[in-house]
Amino acid sequence: MFTKTTFRLLLSALVSVILLAAWPSYGRDNKAAQELDDLIAKVKRDKIIQQDKIDEAVNIISRAGEVLPAAELLDKLEKLQQYRQDSVIPTAQKRLSKDMQPDYTILSLQVGKARQVSAEQVKAHPAADAFPGPVPEDAKKVRRKIKINTSAPGWQLGSTRSRYWHSTGLYAAPGKLITVSVAEEVAEKGLYVRIGAHNDRLWRKTSWARAPEICRSFEITQTETKAANAFGGLVYIEAPSDLKIGQITVTIEGAVPAPYYVLGKTDTDKWRKTIREHPAPWGELAGRKVIFTLPSKVLRTVDEPEDLMNFWDAVMDRYAELLGRDPQRRRIERFVPDVQISAGYMHSGYPLMTMMDITTTMVDKERIISNRHGGVWGLFHEIGHNHQNRDWTFRGTVEVTVNLFSLYIMDKVCDVPDKGHPSITRRARKRNTERYFADGCDFEKWKRDPFLALCMYMQLQEAFGWEPFTKVFKEYRTLAQDERPRSEDDKRDQWMVRFSRAVGKDLGPFFEAWAVPTTEKARASIADLPTWMPDGFPPEGAKPPK
Repeated sequence: MFTKTTFRLLLSALVSVILLAAWPSYGRDNKAAQELDDLIAKVKRDKIIQQDKIDEAVNIISRAGEVLPAAELLDKLEKLQQYRQDSVIPTAQKRLSKDMQPDYTILSLQVGKARQVSAEQVKAHPAADAFPGPVPEDAKKVRRKIKINTSAPGWQLGSTRSRYWHSTGLYAAPGKLITVSVAEEVAEKGLYVRIGAHNDRLWRKTSWARAPEICRSFEITQTETKAANAFGGLVYIEAPSDLKIGQITVTIEGAVPAPYYVLGKTDTDKWRKTIREHPAPWGELAGRKVIFTLPSKVLRTVDEPEDLMNFWDAVMDRYAELLGRDPQRRRIERFVPDVQISAGYMHSGYPLMTMMDITTTMVDKERIISNRHGGVWGLFHEIGHNHQNRDWTFRGTVEVTVNLFSLYIMDKVCDVPDKGHPSITRRARKRNTERYFADGCDFEKWKRDPFLALCMYMQLQEAFGWEPFTKVFKEYRTLAQDERPRSEDDKRDQWMVRFSRAVGKDLGPFFEAWAVPTTEKARASIADLPTWMPDGFPPEGAKPPK
């Protein structure tokens, strides 16, 4: 018979088994916590970690990172760093590398664990003062209602899986809690509150000029959402790119105002007198087609934001123009400068990322038009990447067809000689082309040299203008799925055939001269057209293709 006594005995045995099973983990947790506490006590006394004790300290900290709850670990690491006189935080002037221990391990754990705690448990990280910067202690926190249009018209750019950032003109101070309120019908629509614009993760870099990850997003699943970020940052509402529920209202409390200009909405006189002086360390200039996130010290130099952003919108319209698209775009492109980015000097994406030295050029219309900063080509280049189509970009031309956009902007917007880049002046093109043909044309070499390959496209543009490019780009967008190129051979064939039809010339011999492979079938399909070759091409002394 199963009596109460039997039940109590079985329950007692079960509890004992559970406790015994958990004991090793509990013991490890306790030991790790005690070891870290002992290290903290020693550092409190000595103020530093002795050089011959660094490896031991790293092991203690790493073990604690494996077993302690995130909030407990963060509290202990905060104490450890506060007591140390030899602690290091990353800056643009002095990067933190993997061999700079234990600070590299400590920062890695702090950044990772800070993303695991609730918003209420977030504390400011000391590295935030270096980047993205502090908020003045006396900065007044505000409560603002923000209207967001989720149903903006226009053509789609980028992945439909991405989330669009909607600016609020507000900034969350490092470690400070903000509250976001929405109507009940808006909750659980895939919205997020985001703190931070500097989106690049630097974990794969060998050294850091800032903490490796400084943005954080919180999903809005209820009418009220708490959010905080150890590094602070501009506040955004993220919405799925395919969400179209009209205009919504979001109330944000606890953030501080940022310098924020919106073309067509912000009064320029008010911008000059008050808005650009708002206390946040970063702010934004928002056009209808592009938004620039910039340090406030740069924004405070901008006296004519309306003229500047109208100019940048016109630049963005040129991209649509070359593609043969309507100028109305659904996604507003974004540029964010940073002290360190994940790849190169600039890179494409959402947002587009660049280094800090070009920030003053971004807001200087005359400097852009005259191309007085070498990075202007790069700005146009990276925006171009966001507009490329893989169907007309075959292997070896990712860094080539993108420069059609740079060329187009330089041609239509800027006042520069020789196309705006030293690698494509007439002299440089002549030198590179003659060398390529003198060595015997080699497609592999052609693919490795973007500016050499661009010479081929420039010959077509100079002979036939920009209209055929636009015509062909539009044609690609109308292709049914079974008409799109399925291989690299298909891509080269279709580009040659479609461009030949657009200009009414047989470009087969031209492609062969450059050693760009196409199939006999593709060349035969355009043999009814008159053959075309640029004057004096191939150059004298050209060897047969390899």
